[in-house]
Amino acid sequence: MNTGKVLAGGRYHLDRHLGRGGMADVWLAFDTKMDRPVALKLLALDRLRQGHRRDALTEHINARYEKEWQSMARIRSPYVAAIHDRGEEGEQAYLVMEWIDGKSLDHYLGKGSTLTLSQTVRWAGQTCEGLADAYQAEVVHRDIKPANIMINERGDVRIVDFGLARLLDATETHGAGATWQYVAPERCDGEPGTHLSDLYSLGCVMYEMLTGSPPFTSRHDDSMAVVAMHLRQTPTPLRRVRRGVPEKLNDLVMSLLAKRPEQRPQHADIVAKLIRQAVEHAPASGTSSARLVVASENPHVNMDFVERIRAQEQQLRELLAMHSGDHVEVIEARFSLAELTGESGDPRGAADLYERLGTDCTVFYGPYSSRALDAFDAMARWIASPA
Repeated sequence: MNTGKVLAGGRYHLDRHLGRGGMADVWLAFDTKMDRPVALKLLALDRLRQGHRRDALTEHINARYEKEWQSMARIRSPYVAAIHDRGEEGEQAYLVMEWIDGKSLDHYLGKGSTLTLSQTVRWAGQTCEGLADAYQAEVVHRDIKPANIMINERGDVRIVDFGLARLLDATETHGAGATWQYVAPERCDGEPGTHLSDLYSLGCVMYEMLTGSPPFTSRHDDSMAVVAMHLRQTPTPLRRVRRGVPEKLNDLVMSLLAKRPEQRPQHADIVAKLIRQAVEHAPASGTSSARLVVASENPHVNMDFVERIRAQEQQLRELLAMHSGDHVEVIEARFSLAELTGESGDPRGAADLYERLGTDCTVFYGPYSSRALDAFDAMARWIASPA
């Protein structure tokens, strides 16, 4: 439903309010000139000006805003949401961004859910490649977190909100634009942060991908307690939190979470390669049987399965767009996805998918339905597989 509100002389028609953050309202809008949907961020610069001398800060914010949007627009990457336009009307500044038809990583990590190794490799690796492309343009994100990592309809990453945390930092204390569960220690200490700070934040995100929660959390959402943990505590190794994490992947994530920036991997493109190498498994020469691949004593991902898993995930998304969750085609697609995940070398991921499927089938069809029993049987089979 069109709201009737327009910007830029009628070029952008605001359609639907998508959400509100500390410094922006996000709308789904339509670009009549380019004939496409866009994401339009209305920046609440008036909120940032509060408590300061208005004239001086207005000039400072306007200069910062112009610099940051130009920096964001320089990024050329298949894994970063493109900036199409910017403008101001009266007191209202706005950014026009690529519309991502998908869901944020938050959606996949809700209620302590973990990701499969294939999803972790694909999405963390693509995030690294997006960060590497941004650093080529001399842009640092400063607020890498699941909510800023979108997964599009093809199952690929698009990083959003480059530069907005820095714009907020320009008007508040250092670190104000960060999200505490994912903020690097140096930013907690008041430093503006570098690309190595983004890699620490990515390490926090990967930790959550694999265990269901960030490395440091507070039961009562006490931000100062979380900050103290980032500064002083060593996170529990992933392999002690979740069975089925490859040793090399555990070591890589822990290295990303090093307290001192110089102790972390130094380049995002190198991290992308290390992520793949940490889980990659090549079958012995002449071996093509999925059963022999699974029989490895170490969890891994056979990269021959990655595209098949991606295609199965896309088919599942398309089916869910047409049918309810209890439709027979949706259920069969979920069975196929879980089995492919196990065959790729990730028995823990397969067991998790089958457990969720069995729980859902119990709700849909009853606790003694054949589909629920089949799912739980398959879960037990993959739990018993070597990991």
